[in-house]
Amino acid sequence: MPWDKLTAPVVSSHPGSSEQEIGDEPDWGTGHNHRIGFRNRQGRTPGFTHDGDHDPYETEEDRQFAEEAIRKYKELQQRKDKGELLNFRDIMKNQSDFQKQRPEKYPPGFRFMVQAREDWVKKEEDWPANIKQREKEEQKKKEEQEKKKQNKDQDGEQRDDETEWRRSTGNGGQKHHDAYGKSEGDSKTSNGVQQNGNEQGSQSQKTEYQKLRERYTPEEITLLRHLQHEKDQTTNFQQNDGKQDSPMKHEAEHRDIAIEAVDAMTPDNWIPRSSNLVRRTGQHPLNAEPRLEALFQAGLITPNSLHYVRNHGSVPRLYWATHVLDVCDGALKLSMDDLRNMFDPVNIPIALACDGNRRGELNKIKKSKGFDWGAGAVSCAYWKGALLWQVLERAGVVRDSWNGKRLWVNFEGADEPSEGKYQTSLPLDYALDRGNDVLLAYEMNNTKLPADHGFPVRLMIPGFVGGRAIKWLARIWITDHENDSYYHIWDNRVLPAFITEKDGEFARTMFHHPSTACNEQNLNSVIVRPGQGAKFDIVDILKKDTYRVEGYAYDGAGHEVQRVELSIDGGKTWLYCLRHFPDRPIRNGTKFWCWIHWHIDVDAAHFVRAESLIVRCFNVFKNTQPEHGVWNTMGMMNNGWYRVEAQTDKDGKLVFRHPFHQEDDDGWMKPSTENQLAAAKQDSGVPDKQFTREEVEKHNTKEDCWLVVNGNVYDSTSVLSWHPGGSATLLANAGKLSLEVTSSFQSIHDEYAHKKLSECVIGRVTDKAQQFMQEQAKAEAEQSMKAGPKDTLLQSKKWVPVKLADKKQISEDTFTYTFSYKDDPSKKKLGLGTCQHIQFGIHMVDKMLVRSYTPTRPITQKDDDGTFELTVKTYYPDENQPGGAFSNFLLELPVGESVDVCGPTGEIEYLGEGEFDIEGKKNKFSKISLVLGGSGLTPGYSLIERVLREGGNTEVCVIDANKTEDDILLHDKLDEAEKNSKGKIKITHVLSHPKDSDAWKHKGGLSGHVNADIIKGKLFPPAQDSVVFLCGPPGMIQKAALPALKDWGYVEDENCFGF
Repeated sequence: MPWDKLTAPVVSSHPGSSEQEIGDEPDWGTGHNHRIGFRNRQGRTPGFTHDGDHDPYETEEDRQFAEEAIRKYKELQQRKDKGELLNFRDIMKNQSDFQKQRPEKYPPGFRFMVQAREDWVKKEEDWPANIKQREKEEQKKKEEQEKKKQNKDQDGEQRDDETEWRRSTGNGGQKHHDAYGKSEGDSKTSNGVQQNGNEQGSQSQKTEYQKLRERYTPEEITLLRHLQHEKDQTTNFQQNDGKQDSPMKHEAEHRDIAIEAVDAMTPDNWIPRSSNLVRRTGQHPLNAEPRLEALFQAGLITPNSLHYVRNHGSVPRLYWATHVLDVCDGALKLSMDDLRNMFDPVNIPIALACDGNRRGELNKIKKSKGFDWGAGAVSCAYWKGALLWQVLERAGVVRDSWNGKRLWVNFEGADEPSEGKYQTSLPLDYALDRGNDVLLAYEMNNTKLPADHGFPVRLMIPGFVGGRAIKWLARIWITDHENDSYYHIWDNRVLPAFITEKDGEFARTMFHHPSTACNEQNLNSVIVRPGQGAKFDIVDILKKDTYRVEGYAYDGAGHEVQRVELSIDGGKTWLYCLRHFPDRPIRNGTKFWCWIHWHIDVDAAHFVRAESLIVRCFNVFKNTQPEHGVWNTMGMMNNGWYRVEAQTDKDGKLVFRHPFHQEDDDGWMKPSTENQLAAAKQDSGVPDKQFTREEVEKHNTKEDCWLVVNGNVYDSTSVLSWHPGGSATLLANAGKLSLEVTSSFQSIHDEYAHKKLSECVIGRVTDKAQQFMQEQAKAEAEQSMKAGPKDTLLQSKKWVPVKLADKKQISEDTFTYTFSYKDDPSKKKLGLGTCQHIQFGIHMVDKMLVRSYTPTRPITQKDDDGTFELTVKTYYPDENQPGGAFSNFLLELPVGESVDVCGPTGEIEYLGEGEFDIEGKKNKFSKISLVLGGSGLTPGYSLIERVLREGGNTEVCVIDANKTEDDILLHDKLDEAEKNSKGKIKITHVLSHPKDSDAWKHKGGLSGHVNADIIKGKLFPPAQDSVVFLCGPPGMIQKAALPALKDWGYVEDENCFGF
């Protein structure tokens, strides 16, 4: 948004962590980070159980399903509007799975979602418990406001727009044939280095190259081949009739449908995404590009999984059966089946590039308003859909109807980014020109559009920048003026370099100036090989004839890239490169909507002497790229020469570096002096307060949102309501100690945003907390390198679906759920160790509802049969509260429906015979004590069963705490295990509210709460071969069990751990 709309942050008062708390903070950099009561890498708290547990239809069946789904939704909405309290079971009973009804209409991996938020049901509805809590909070808020009023600065608020802030701070041919190497047709190694063609051999064994060498120089041979190829290729170009299938069709239909773990706590928790994309804006929203070499190696047609993604906010959840496209204010309303069936489809390859492609290079010069893109924000896929001119004609829009007036056709998406609807417009004459191929696309590489790319329908304007290709298209209408919505005016613009802000009269004038709009794509080219950091032995290169340099190029408006050139001497001379086009590249006689790949084989001796590699290209007007990119405040349309620097390292190796590296700061461009000075100012003025990890992690809600950036702590609660990027990205990082938060913030924000952030600063994290973040970053990097075996269901960084195969009631409130993954033949085993957990996820509107459970079967891998079982106690709703979210959703989940799983989680795995793997370290104990409570029994149960089966010398003592006898999970199985253990397993049940105290005592049970006396009387004392594990409600663990165990002599991270 224009910065003059921003309001001053309101920061709550906090004294910082006390000296005692700072002194008592564990040394997170060493030892065991899986500490009881603190969030682990999966966001779970070890040792604790979870808290609170037009007819658009093709068939009559489809119509009835959709009408019933809408009826249930409206009925639920009416109950809500009347003020009825809706519990989790009410909501689950009224959900409909559109994808399951018509799976062929949805992209692969489309998930079932509960249309609600857990916090709304649990915290925002007027349950009596919530009303009481709100009254307390309101009283506290009044007291704080009164205090602030008394301390308010009498000078009043000062103007703080960006323009004034910047003013006050003072922050605007010659031939070179001997470098050609031989081209195609000669032997070549897999790394692009070609074998020497001058090796001796008999006359009969001479290669074509050796025969030509008898008459021509190597340079002449290469140039001749280039020219022959160019002539033959361009002469034989074929026109694309729009009826061809994409060569990536099979890949798109069978892409990985796993959901990335990083998306679980965002509104996009239901969308399958590729881990091969490099995220540019952190966790949310998704803005990501493929790694440059992977993009190139995929070929001239980009697979869906490698296509770059640009999102301004959360992806809207739309359904093929219910989405309707409104054309000309109701003159034509098209269901998705209408769009597919009423118009002849066209399927053509279109190169799409973000106008911020290569912005990372400009940001090294001076930080722009945009985040860093590398050179991968471009892709070329097949897009299939209806031609816009046909749709408009069906709606009655024809050229003769407006008598030559200048009109615009406007487009609007169904998404809800932070600054209102995403809209754009085109001159109506352009839209109706049949040669422009403007599409309403519903397929990408011959499969339904992925959600990130606009499902169910997207506007595609070939030759235009990606910012005009409206996703999730919902509305089309005609006006007599250009669109004036926020995103059409304040984004996708190139302004003069003297405008460095988004407020002030100069900025307002130029952002509204028609000449600054980015529409047609500009001419661009990039070197891909040698890649970033590529390292070569110079002697090995010199043994070969040539090295092949490769890359891509594109232009806008359908113009052909007619020439690509490479310089190896800083731009003094240029070498002609060979171009590669997709099949049938021409549309409508002269239009090239796709990109090209190019290569050149450089003589090895010249290659190793190159001071740099520089590429430029030319279009049909014989225009070429500028030598240097032109900085502008939005960082758009960078198309300066792409330069790869060559240098020799300390080992004598030849190393190549690109200007901007996609994944670290190892490119040859370094921050300018201006950027360095701006960064130095960011840490000034930080209050002298310190905060421990424990304190920071408490502030993780929308009512109390702290962020940690570069080690500084910021109270961003008041920013949530006006943050230009929306609140979801802030809440996803609230209370989180992670270096990723810093890198994400710095990649997105300029110095003025840092200035606004500084208004929220309240102190710094402690040195130990800073060290913890560094250690976590190392652990995350190591974990990312350890992907689970491909034949294993559970993956630590991915959510995969499993089907509910059966459910059985085993008591009044306890059920056994059987899940199956047999439908996926590639998964041969579960991949879960004894005592480890599986994270279960149900997709909801704001984030995934996640709970960790330990299956009660299989106990060992020998039991694995493609299914696993959970035993779950259901916390039913009553008149005062909505009940447990996950347990009630699970209860109402139909057999055959799916949930997602991720894992394994838990850093503790029992290996057998008393040996444990605890966060990568082997430990052996002969005496195991367990303090368990409620549903926290299950990891202990798997351990008990494993020890029982082994029949060794390991002994186990258990304290199992519950409210009543009916609440004891797996009571019969626990009794059976104790009975069959021959005294090696001893289980003590403690009930806080037994229904009949005398009867319970007669059975040998204990009454009351877990305390030091019970612990000392029923568990093994601390010793070298003794260990205790805990899992139960936070109150029981933190206030009773853990203090008693520590007083007794147990030591956390040595012989006391949380499951």
